[in-house]
Amino acid sequence: MKVPEINELFTDIYNSTYSDVLRFVVIKCHNPDDIPDLIQNIYLSFYKRFKAKGDIREHKRYAIKIAKHELFKYYGIFSFTKNFIPVFSQSEDETLINFEQGLYDEELSDDKLICNDIWQYLKERDILTFKIFTLYYSHDLKICDISKSLGISESMVKNRLYRTLKEINDKFSLQEE
Repeated sequence: MKVPEINELFTDIYNSTYSDVLRFVVIKCHNPDDIPDLIQNIYLSFYKRFKAKGDIREHKRYAIKIAKHELFKYYGIFSFTKNFIPVFSQSEDETLINFEQGLYDEELSDDKLICNDIWQYLKERDILTFKIFTLYYSHDLKICDISKSLGISESMVKNRLYRTLKEINDKFSLQEE
């Protein structure tokens, strides 16, 4: 198979599996900031395998299998190194931050800024609340489906969802004045 054909097929596979893989990663992740890296690693591994062999029958199942492996590898290595080797720096490169901010300043409207602030607020909350919001608003899952996916009661999902919505409305003054 030629590279353009492989890329086109992979794009179709990516589009058809992305939502399910992302949902799986959101449910299993420990930190919302890890999600983009995990998704990238999953699809990079998938692409390499697809390009080399090209005979993957069940694309979604294979992508989820890679996701399980990546989650184990990511969190297993991360927790090991965190305990023994001070590899991860808490400070970020100020030049990179300034450059990225310069790119986004002109693009972002007030609505996008509020949306970014709200998602940042959610990331700072506990991981369970973040997962509930992501599954409910980004993946349009019903409350009963979220409770089954996360292994918690529906009342807990509703409680966290509605309590946090009220906090967001109060904090960001989203009520019509």
